[in-house]
Formats: sequence, C-alpha cells, structure tokens
Amino acid sequence: MGTDDTVQAPHAVLVGVGPGLGASLARTFAAAGYDLTLVARTAASLQGVATEVRATGRTVREELLDVSDLDAVGHAVRRANDWQPISLLHHNASMNAGGLLAADADTLRSSVGVNALAAVVAVQAALPGLVATRGRVTWTGGGVALSPSGEYGVLALGKAAMRAAGFALAQELAPHGIALRMLTIKGFIRPGGRFDPDRIAEAFWAFAQEPGADVERLYDGRD
Repeated sequence: MGTDDTVQAPHAVLVGVGPGLGASLARTFAAAGYDLTLVARTAASLQGVATEVRATGRTVREELLDVSDLDAVGHAVRRANDWQPISLLHHNASMNAGGLLAADADTLRSSVGVNALAAVVAVQAALPGLVATRGRVTWTGGGVALSPSGEYGVLALGKAAMRAAGFALAQELAPHGIALRMLTIKGFIRPGGRFDPDRIAEAFWAFAQEPGADVERLYDGRD
C-alpha cells in the first residue's frame, strides 16, 4: 500500500482584509506557505485579494461579516479552525470615525468592538488550534493609542483598548506556548515611503518569527 506524503500547509486567519495592509499581509503569509482564511466586511474587499492569493497556488477561504458583530466573528473563526487548525491569527480590522465629541454611543461602542473586542473574541475562538500548533497571534496596533489625537479620538479609543487587551492577553497565552505580538504603527499607511503596506507586512512577519520578543514593537518606518 502506498503512503500519502502530502504535508498540510499551515493555516493563517486574517481578520480585516482590504486593499491596503490587509492585502499586503495576505500576500506575505501566502508567500510564507500559509493557506488563508480571509475575513472582511465587503465582498469587494475580499474578492480581489482572494483571487490574487489563489493564483499563487494557496488555498483560500472567505468569510464575509461585520467585525462589530462579535458573535459572527467567533463563529467564523471556529469554522476556520474546524476546517484546519489555526497556526497564525492576525487582527487587522480597524474603525476610525473622527473625534469623540461628535460620536454617538453606537460609534463609540463599535470602535472598541471592532478594534479590541473582536480581536479578543477571535483569539478565544482560535485557541484550540493555536494551542495544538503552538501558533502566533499578531495584531495591527496604532500610534494613536500612545499619542491620542482629538481629530482621531474614536480610533484612539479603540486602539488604546486593543493595546491594553493585548498586553493582558499575552500573559494568559504564554503558558500555552502562544506568543502575541502587536506592531504599533506610528503613521498613516499609504503606498510608497516609510509606511508602505508591503513594508509593514514584512516587518510584521519578521516580528512574529522572533523568539522571545516583546509583546509590542513600535513601527516608524525606519530601519
């Protein structure tokens, strides 16, 4: 009887896929040999990235949902883990809606939900796979969590909550052999220059692989 020498590729889940950093992260993870589950709010955000990654020969699953719906996030990540154990979980979803004075209660709740609570719920749902694979959790942090701006108060609220959750959650994950890494980006992501999304994605990948690294690293685009 013959043997099956097929080796299953590792599985990365990317929550918050768009044409910028999300697309760059998807390409970076695919180039590293991962099959992907891509999560986004709109089909337009998903389809182009999914098609590009599939063209490289990687398998891609798509999950269309509103990341502010925490139950939907948990269900989607559990489905992904049932398909294949998750060995890398990245939260890239973000919400920016201007300043705090003009923001209504739903907007404030949504910022904390999308930026922070959804990230925690995703880790909870992915935990069985992450434990089994001794996987990694990576989060896209924002410099506004460190230097809040009135113009971006809603985003600062969500990113600050995410940062606090990341440090706390990293302590809980460590005994399971799971590292959580946050790259806090101190600038606006745009093609070209120091904050090019491809360059940031490469920095994320390098940071995720480092043994014994700190939970957070500040990214200012300088080598």
